[in-house]
Amino acid sequence: MTDGQRSYVQEWCATMDKALMTDVGGQYVIDLDAVADAADAALTEKPAFYYAEQSQQNSYNCASCNAFNDILGTYGYCTGCGTRNDLDIFAEKRITEIRSRINSGGPYESCAKDAVAAFDSFVGHYVEQLVKRVPMTPWRRARLEKVRFHDFQSVERDMREIFDINVAKDLTDDDRAFAKRMFHRRHVYEHRGGEADTKYVNDSGENEVRVGQALRESVGSAHRILGIVHKMACNVHSGFHEIFPVDARPIERYEKWKPKPRPKV
Repeated sequence: MTDGQRSYVQEWCATMDKALMTDVGGQYVIDLDAVADAADAALTEKPAFYYAEQSQQNSYNCASCNAFNDILGTYGYCTGCGTRNDLDIFAEKRITEIRSRINSGGPYESCAKDAVAAFDSFVGHYVEQLVKRVPMTPWRRARLEKVRFHDFQSVERDMREIFDINVAKDLTDDDRAFAKRMFHRRHVYEHRGGEADTKYVNDSGENEVRVGQALRESVGSAHRILGIVHKMACNVHSGFHEIFPVDARPIERYEKWKPKPRPKV
């Protein structure tokens, strides 16, 4: 709790103690409306327990249990059920924004690059939490703190071998090969101006591509890599919460009581 919240709890306990110790019946009230009005009007000195809660940077309702959260920064755990909000932000903001750019005509190379970069950042948040919360040797901790998720094969291997999280779950062999190629292309788009170098030709397996050739994406390839990284993000999220389970009770209550969609006529 905040210092202000602790002060209020102390005031509440003191009022309860006073009420229990008196020989005379009656009402003992902490009127927060009156306190707030007086403080706002500066008519009286603010009580010791008065505290005006400051809104933080990100206010949202949890997609899993609908609990209200107000956090500093962008990413965090729901205070109601413990669900991380990274996947919802990734899907609702980054995926939606990139898909809109694709549908508007690109440039498709930039969209594909940003799709892979968004996943790189996404998985990094989860690994940061895993490093903080999972006991591990100092060597392994130091290794994970320095790792970057630019290579599909290393991401898949490390997440599976270290945390038993299958990033590529439900991806076909063709999808995996395509993702591998697009992760390498992301590096070319970022650091080589889109022109293939020897490292790209060797690492990607695209032997038909010549060194110095400008790489190009289509609306189809841009949409495809966006869909693949979304699947991978879902796998990371579900694997993370297998290690750190959410509290199912508020989620079940929300599922029971949330408004049901009206049937289409």
